[in-house]
Amino acid sequence: MDVKQVLAIKAELGEHPVWRAEDRSLYWLDIEAAKFNRFDPGSGENTSWDLPDKPGCFAFGHDGTALVALRDGLYRLVLPAGSMTRAIAAAHPAHLRFNDGKTDRQGRLWIGTSRVDNDVRRTDENAYYRYDGHRLDKMLTDVGVTNGTAFSGDGRTLYRAQTETRQIWSYDYDPASGTPSRQRLFATISDEFGLPDGATVDTDGGYWVAMATPPDGGRAGIARFTPDGRMDFFVDMPVPLTTMPTFGGPDLSTLYITTARLEAFMPYETPEIAGSIFAIETGFTGVVETPLRAG
Repeated sequence: MDVKQVLAIKAELGEHPVWRAEDRSLYWLDIEAAKFNRFDPGSGENTSWDLPDKPGCFAFGHDGTALVALRDGLYRLVLPAGSMTRAIAAAHPAHLRFNDGKTDRQGRLWIGTSRVDNDVRRTDENAYYRYDGHRLDKMLTDVGVTNGTAFSGDGRTLYRAQTETRQIWSYDYDPASGTPSRQRLFATISDEFGLPDGATVDTDGGYWVAMATPPDGGRAGIARFTPDGRMDFFVDMPVPLTTMPTFGGPDLSTLYITTARLEAFMPYETPEIAGSIFAIETGFTGVVETPLRAG
């Protein structure tokens, strides 16, 4: 699988790519720059909107608006105007922020929290919240640094990555109630590879997760895991901080990958192309992300 640079933009912390078939575009975040972006692969043009605070994740609604998780709550973003209104206040302490998240197959948004100071030694208050269109409920605790959130194509398995421990966990998931159960270890990442970050799934049950090189080393790239937790292949990336993949394109077989620079935090030299968006033609087919359920 060849890795192709499709947008040279030098994002400080590119994250959370989402393909929107309605306008054949990839939407994504630069968390550190507090920007919401739309990339059109056809023209190569990228459009940005400024956000009032650093985002963690977002999801589109059926009406085309986006619900963006900022530090102090969930905001509805209207495009192309860029206007924002707060839909619901955050229910977590002031030293936490929203981080990685995804909708389940019924349109409930699951969002993990992470410490604002990024202290991975103090994760006891990190949790997962579920937004059902009306209320924000705390659902999971003792989750470490929250990443890798994804739901299987049939909606009956919830995945999450615990970045600092190199673990990926899975749960049975009840689509009717939106409740996870039977937590179990899905996979453990060896020291040969980077730390697990954002993730997505394919229609064959594969779980694709980005691995970012930490300060003490490890291969950066994209790993695919089979439903039984076995890594069946790994694609090396040309930049150390690989953050999140998603499927897009006309037939959902192109894997788009966001990356980061974060030069101030890394002890190694940052490649010139770090922060770009990359693409891989995979031969697999992704699963469309479910729009938010109506509130």
